[in-house]
Amino acid sequence: MDPPPILSSAFPLPPMSYIELFSDDNINQNDKILQPPPPIEGPYELFGAYVSGIDYSEPIIRPLAALQIQRVYMRPDDYKGELKKLCFAILTNYLDLLQIVSRSTLTPSTDSGHLTLREQKLNEIELLFINIHHLINELRPHQARETLRVILEEQKQQREKTSEKLYSFLNRIVDVLNSAVYSLNDLVPKVSN
Repeated sequence: MDPPPILSSAFPLPPMSYIELFSDDNINQNDKILQPPPPIEGPYELFGAYVSGIDYSEPIIRPLAALQIQRVYMRPDDYKGELKKLCFAILTNYLDLLQIVSRSTLTPSTDSGHLTLREQKLNEIELLFINIHHLINELRPHQARETLRVILEEQKQQREKTSEKLYSFLNRIVDVLNSAVYSLNDLVPKVSN
């Protein structure tokens, strides 16, 4: 006797209490089937942070000033140059942080009395990463438009190729029909009056 087949799945089976809700009787009655929850109104918690909800009057990507974050880059229209500068600034700040940590971790900062130099450098690096993240997010609508343009261009080329194939098939069909008509004309006896 063969052993029973081993079933494997990437995900575990759902709980039996959930499966029983979708029995044939319950589906026919349509009483016990779970409905999706209504959309959340008002503030909610997302990854540990409280979100006040979506305000459609505001832009999707809010400026850093609205978030009360200092903008470090100067020219928002030169994304490539500004991203390179910010990456270089992160690298130099990281090397400064390594130097600070190698000397002493508790050296007080001269700028702010309650922060150590290490904490100040970490805050500067965090600010640089936030600015890079914001610049990248500002490019997302452009990326979406470019992706859509590329997809539409590919669809256009595919349709052109399909129509060219269709016309070539139509021309072949017309040639076959014409040759069939000429061969029929040769086979049909001509009636003379």
